[in-house]
Amino acid sequence: MTVSNPSLPNTADAETRSPLARFINSLPGARFIKNLRIGARLLIGFGILVVITLLGVVVSYSGSSRATTSIENTVQFRAPVALAASAAQADLLRMIGDVRGYLALGDQDFRTSYLDSRQDFEADLSELTRLSTNLDEADRNRFNQLKSIYDQWADSPEQLFELRDDQLEREPAYKLLATEGVKKAGAVLIGVQTLIETQAQREASTNNQELLKDMANFQGSFAAQLSGLRGYVTTRNRIFRGEYEANFDINQIAWDRLTDNKAQLTPDQQVIFAEIAQNREDFLQLPDRIFEILEGPRWREDLYLFRTETIPATETMQRLLTEITENQQDRLVSELDAGRKGLLNANQQTLIGGIASLVFGALLAYIFRENIAGPVRRLTRVAERIRGGDLEAQARVESSDEIGILAGAFNSMTGQLRQTLWQVRKEKKRADDLLNVVIPIGVELASEKNFNRLLENMLLEAKKFCHADAGIVYLKDGDRLKFVIVRNDSLKIAMGGTVDKDITFSRLPMTLPVYDDQTTPGAAHQSVAAHAALIGQTLNIADAYQPDILTMYGPGVFDEKTDYRSISYLTIPLKNSQSEVRGVLQLINAQDPESNQIIPFDLNLQQMMESYSSLAVAALEAYIREQSLKQEIQQLRIEIDEVKRQKQVSEIVDSDFFQDLQAKARTIRSRRSGGTPPPDSPAPDDKASS
Repeated sequence: MTVSNPSLPNTADAETRSPLARFINSLPGARFIKNLRIGARLLIGFGILVVITLLGVVVSYSGSSRATTSIENTVQFRAPVALAASAAQADLLRMIGDVRGYLALGDQDFRTSYLDSRQDFEADLSELTRLSTNLDEADRNRFNQLKSIYDQWADSPEQLFELRDDQLEREPAYKLLATEGVKKAGAVLIGVQTLIETQAQREASTNNQELLKDMANFQGSFAAQLSGLRGYVTTRNRIFRGEYEANFDINQIAWDRLTDNKAQLTPDQQVIFAEIAQNREDFLQLPDRIFEILEGPRWREDLYLFRTETIPATETMQRLLTEITENQQDRLVSELDAGRKGLLNANQQTLIGGIASLVFGALLAYIFRENIAGPVRRLTRVAERIRGGDLEAQARVESSDEIGILAGAFNSMTGQLRQTLWQVRKEKKRADDLLNVVIPIGVELASEKNFNRLLENMLLEAKKFCHADAGIVYLKDGDRLKFVIVRNDSLKIAMGGTVDKDITFSRLPMTLPVYDDQTTPGAAHQSVAAHAALIGQTLNIADAYQPDILTMYGPGVFDEKTDYRSISYLTIPLKNSQSEVRGVLQLINAQDPESNQIIPFDLNLQQMMESYSSLAVAALEAYIREQSLKQEIQQLRIEIDEVKRQKQVSEIVDSDFFQDLQAKARTIRSRRSGGTPPPDSPAPDDKASS
């Protein structure tokens, strides 16, 4: 008969079941079904079939509804938005075309057409505003930006129309010529005409006739010069500018001749001539300004504003409308495609739902057969194994129904027996370990008579038993712990015991711990060995370099002296039968036997080492008592010898011969000092005879 740990799962039944059965039992809800009574399972099975059928209908309806919603959304929203955005684009193009036509030709038909296009465009914006609640965030931002730009743009065409109708305001060069230019040029021509009339009334001498001719030439060339400038201003044809410049040269020659013959004029004529000179000079400053305006971008203010302000805003609105249209068209196409796929999916879901209903129906039938007849068969096999003496056999409690209750009864029947046998085996193993390991070691230690070898054997056996890399034996010396034996395999250190090498480590004070406020441990921390000796309890530390442990104890003296890293500790106080601590056995850095990695000390080993330490302390106490008894015997011998000596002296002192000698000695001392002999001193003859 074999017995195993009852905590281990029994998989014999699971291994004999079919893969399909294991898969079915792993499905969601299988455990819930197993916990039901058999009648409830049948009821749930038929209910599930009904639910699956209804679910197929709901899924089919849901798919068709989504497809219908997608198509309706396309018809009621996407298409109207795309159409309204496209119509707005067309109306905006007509509006800007009408504005451009009116600015170019001034035809009122363009202005009327503009008003009609504007009305249509604003109607399109109203439609888009109504539909904007269903726009996505990007298109809604585009539409809001479009309305903002249009609100600023809407007044500009009327302003351009008004500017187009006012030639002086729309053409700065024409305004300059028509105001200041005509004024100054008219004054020059009127003044010259006055000079000519007064000169014609003078005597018809040769000089006067020549002077009159020069006046006429100046008047003609200046009038031609003004005519060329006016032609250039109205047509911007450079031929007229050339005409102006040619007549300017001719006029300048005529003016120079008049200036040279100015002395021949009468005083009244000279006054008129001075006014002509001033007006001519003022007039000649205008052409350069006029040319600069005509040859610059703002020669027509209405066209300039149309080009720099109206057109960019229009292009931005066109771009926004184009993006809205394209986005809505893309959404329209995608939603139509989604609707088509939705209808297709609805058909597929209907087909899949029917197939799923059939499959689930067959599966449920198999599940219920497996969960009613199957557990009975498996329970029967377990009963046969138990009858054959296999106490490891364990029935699987697969449900809470009648079969599960029966399986629980089987398990309860064999569980106590299996647990009892397993506990007996466990206790036997522990007893064997104590008998075969700890007790022989204790007996060996008890038979050792050499104190150093006793402590050394105790440490070495403990290190070997626990697979420790290092170990230390401390003995209590007053209020301190003294290093007695030190062994470290990694550092190849061997001090104390039978090794003739002194220990260089200072004694450890056994005081209450004082912790620093610093995060780095200092000398004020208590050592692990001293702490174990003070509290009289074993300390099993898995990692001494953890922050909380390091803060409490600090690095060990051995680590500070040798640059060693003591990680795991097993520190056992060596207490006698009166629970007095005689010393400390400390094992450091337990090692895994296979990988040699540092691991914590096993708790079972801790219990065994505590038992071992009790034997070691008993041996140590016996050794100490033997040594103490030897010292007492030696002291007794010394005292006996002293008594014998005192007795011998007393016998000599109490004899008559010794008393007589003392009396004679006193008499002799008295005579030498001239005194009277003591009464008990002997007579002289006696002395002589003596």
